[in-house]
Amino acid sequence: MSRKTRLESMAAGLNFRLLFPALLRQACWAVLHGGWRMIAVFMAFQGTTVLIALPVIRWLFGEVLSSAGLHGFDMNTFGAIFEVPLSVTLLVMLVVLALFVMSLQLAVMLLACAQLKTDGVVSLHGLGTDVLHLLGKLANPRSVVLLVYLFGVLPLSQFGFLSALSNSIAVPDFISGELMKSASGAVGYGIVMVFIGVVNVRLALVLPVFALTDASGMAAFRVSWRITRHAFWPIVAAMTVLFAAINIVGLTLIFGGSLPTVLSDSLSPQSSPVIAAAGLGFAEVAVLLLVGLTVAALCAMLLELLRRGIVLAPTVVLARTDAGERSDAQRAQDVVVLRRRRLSVGGFLVGAVAVCAVAVLTTVNMPVMEAMSTKPTTLVLGHRGFNDGGVENTIPALEAAGQAGADLVEIDVMETKDGQFVVMHDANLQRLANKDVKVANLSLAQITALEVNDALGHSALIPSLHDYLLRAKELAIPLLVEIKLHGGEAPNLVPRLVAEMKSLDAFDSNIFHSLDKPSIEELKRLEPSAYAGYIMPFAGVEIPQTDADFLVIEEWSYTAELRDDAWKKGKEIFVWTVNSQDGQRQKLRDNVDGIITDHPDTAVAARAQMENEEGLFDKLQDAIARFVTVI
Repeated sequence: MSRKTRLESMAAGLNFRLLFPALLRQACWAVLHGGWRMIAVFMAFQGTTVLIALPVIRWLFGEVLSSAGLHGFDMNTFGAIFEVPLSVTLLVMLVVLALFVMSLQLAVMLLACAQLKTDGVVSLHGLGTDVLHLLGKLANPRSVVLLVYLFGVLPLSQFGFLSALSNSIAVPDFISGELMKSASGAVGYGIVMVFIGVVNVRLALVLPVFALTDASGMAAFRVSWRITRHAFWPIVAAMTVLFAAINIVGLTLIFGGSLPTVLSDSLSPQSSPVIAAAGLGFAEVAVLLLVGLTVAALCAMLLELLRRGIVLAPTVVLARTDAGERSDAQRAQDVVVLRRRRLSVGGFLVGAVAVCAVAVLTTVNMPVMEAMSTKPTTLVLGHRGFNDGGVENTIPALEAAGQAGADLVEIDVMETKDGQFVVMHDANLQRLANKDVKVANLSLAQITALEVNDALGHSALIPSLHDYLLRAKELAIPLLVEIKLHGGEAPNLVPRLVAEMKSLDAFDSNIFHSLDKPSIEELKRLEPSAYAGYIMPFAGVEIPQTDADFLVIEEWSYTAELRDDAWKKGKEIFVWTVNSQDGQRQKLRDNVDGIITDHPDTAVAARAQMENEEGLFDKLQDAIARFVTVI
């Protein structure tokens, strides 16, 4: 840090020694002094989003699909939306609405916090006036860059952005998972995520500056970038402490709420369903309240940072000039008075609403707990074998998957230059064999002479499909064979693949799937008895019309609604790539037909535990984990 930067930091009170404790004090102030008020604002906005905005957005999306002649969408049909002007118009309306709602949530909380710090109360009239002014600024074309930032960059790192509309915005696991399978990919992915995190810290004040000053969208970016240059590490440290504290409190509350179920499982099993449903309701309400407090604390920290750093942007004028100007001594006195004061009427009402919510949720959660009591019959499939025991798609990985207890092993099959078949996922061998050469340019003899390696230190020769099928038959492990296209296939790929498998008496004992819908449809025409699936890495609303017997849904796109739609239409549903233990347990609780995973050992162990479990405590923990994931 230059001497000029250090002097500016000291003048604005942004150096670590002063700013870090100040940010934490403001977080405590927001929780102790404005907790129930900020929770009320947060819950009101979340409720409005869930009850009004989300249904409108869903209706709009249904109209987008309907006008394009679609019932659902996947990668092969989504482009049809852009061929119909009405669909495009409705889609633009949907995106604009979603952006405005997402932009407003944290902005409204900031405005409420500023009002609370200034006046000691949150006035609906004053808040409404501020929100209308903010909407006017958001409608300005110069604010488009702000909306893109809020919708895209910010949610990717979940930097204090908590919204019912943003919880599914993330890098899908099937992308990040593939990147993490190579050293270069892992390093590149790590660099990108660190970059996004740093950018979000530097832009932490964009929304406060935009909402609370006269700055435009681009000016808000410049002001935030300048102030946070002096306060980067205090912000990171304060945020870390805040989220660590909230998580500790949350885990403590959830554990306490689960203890009655432990006791009822031992002493009164017949009462466990009601007690577990009540425990889930308590956890749901507690998590929502904690999220509200987290946002309140975050807003107070950002306001303090803006108050101190605004001197570095002399051309920017705070809309609330008195905001934050109460002294620390006055704020400390507020806390003392608050501790001595009896519970306010507003706080009592929020508490009463929370108790009522737990009671209602207990009734709602009874069927949930009963549904989770079903013993899972889900198949566990090793994704390209089991990488802990060998390089993906090699015979050692196949053997390791069998030892781990996988019911099936999923593999990828590609065509070589001479029309033969090899077990390989990548069209280029750079990642696994460190050779910049395409599978399509090598003969079977050439490619099976090459050795592949992985980040765990395993190595093996690339197997031909012939050798792989023979070893799978010896081990009595059925396969899920993916027909993988690299773009240079010769005609009659599917008939030749079928013929090769039949020649080894391996056709009827294995199943198939592919990203290429025509390949699956051709397979079903040639061999109606073949059990074949259609892979959908991007899907929604309803499953598409297909001759496939099952759908393979990427975990990022999977929903219970898609599962139910598949079952209603007589299709089975597999989910890939389910690697986290929480994700595996959730899919097992949903009793999907199959989960494809890089870690079949943990999935098999979880299934066995569920098959033998007694009582409802484990089911309650999984239900809570599911809810926390959604929030």
